[in-house]
Amino acid sequence: MSTFTIPTESSYIEAEGVRFAYRKFGQEAGIPLVFFIHFRGTMENWDPIMIGALAENRPIILFDNAGVGESSGETPPTIAEMAKDAASFIKALGLEKVDILGFSIGGMVAQELALQQPNMVRRIVLAGTSPRSGVSERREGVYEAMTESSGNDARENFLFLFYGPTETSRAAGIASLKRILGQKKVESSSQVTEAQFKAVSEWAQREPEQKYDWLQKITQPVLVTNGVEDIMVATKNSYILTVNLPNAQLIIYPDSGHGHLFQYPEQFAGDVNRFLDAE
Repeated sequence: MSTFTIPTESSYIEAEGVRFAYRKFGQEAGIPLVFFIHFRGTMENWDPIMIGALAENRPIILFDNAGVGESSGETPPTIAEMAKDAASFIKALGLEKVDILGFSIGGMVAQELALQQPNMVRRIVLAGTSPRSGVSERREGVYEAMTESSGNDARENFLFLFYGPTETSRAAGIASLKRILGQKKVESSSQVTEAQFKAVSEWAQREPEQKYDWLQKITQPVLVTNGVEDIMVATKNSYILTVNLPNAQLIIYPDSGHGHLFQYPEQFAGDVNRFLDAE
């Protein structure tokens, strides 16, 4: 298990009128790995075991995109604008080349960033996410659980959305949630929730004869991951990404769902490290 201590104090940098909050840590040398968090999430919502295991091998950059968490501004209502904000942040840091890891809505932003800034992005990890106009197979109650942020049901909503119904998956989810809640608490505003939901809804709109030719433009090596049954972003989307991206590989984790990377934090980190270190 990683013993790396993740810093709790944020740094700030101005870019295009936004004061971005971020943390850069881990190894000094190497291509930085920039993280894009899930719906309504902030820097505090990554599992520290997974982040720590990755930080032992490379520079890590966590950040709150425009309007999210400790960053200023407003969250835009489209994935394209979120990617543009992320590019402004990365450029402000003086970075010419980065690896990116996007989880859920963060994976959508990562795809769009690779399209907008192909020379900036070296390798891509897409966890629990979908292409534009992907497949929707959401169960009943998913929308309500996604938009309910407080109250006695908050923990159960999280477990329902991120993990499988088995005792093993739920136990791993509870353990991860305790680790996440042990970090600094920073909430996202209702503006973030509304804007991100609009962005995801626009991204999900399907054409009568949907094709994924645009994915051919993402030529970087891509690692696609998911749980065997993701009820938030249907696992079928991970297959669609892998089939249509020209240089992609897929890992499906057993007995897990959307939160597979938190359920298997060390295994996931090991898989990501091997992928990023490959020639």
